[in-house]
Amino acid sequence: LVNNVGIGGPMGNAVEVGHEAWDVAMRVNVASMMLMAKYAIPEMRKQGGGAIVNLASIDGLRGGNPSLFYTTSKGAAVQMTRAMAAHHGPEGIRVNCIAPGYVFTPMVNVGGGMPQELRDARRKNTLLQTEGTGWDIGNGVVYLVSDQSRWVSGVILSIDAGSMAGTANNVSPIKAFD
Repeated sequence: LVNNVGIGGPMGNAVEVGHEAWDVAMRVNVASMMLMAKYAIPEMRKQGGGAIVNLASIDGLRGGNPSLFYTTSKGAAVQMTRAMAAHHGPEGIRVNCIAPGYVFTPMVNVGGGMPQELRDARRKNTLLQTEGTGWDIGNGVVYLVSDQSRWVSGVILSIDAGSMAGTANNVSPIKAFD
């Protein structure tokens, strides 16, 4: 099972965010992962094991995103991964998480709206100074569901051009474009 789900959700801090929009978005970003696992795990048990990969974000590992919701929902995916790994590891079900960095995908470029200057700033601020794509994240998924990772469970794998280790310019990628 690959739980690859996520919307940006409502913007704002705790004072600004609307609670109805928060609830709807949490159902998309968090509850949907639980529900998919709820129905996949019994089938994995029948097979004698399986693998689940939850997609989070480096924003779920650190603060700094202007959206309280996005950071919170992706942090919930991280903790859900750890809890599920503990619950289902004895059944031979491995549960891991990928925390992507700021990759360039159609979702972040809705309508071609991401300016080239922002793409360049995001790229230049990573340690590898390269722009990631969905393929970079997909390669991590392939590893985590393969037999090559048969002894890996409860891991949060950041695929982020080194962003969790540091930034090239010691500037937040979000602040770099402000």
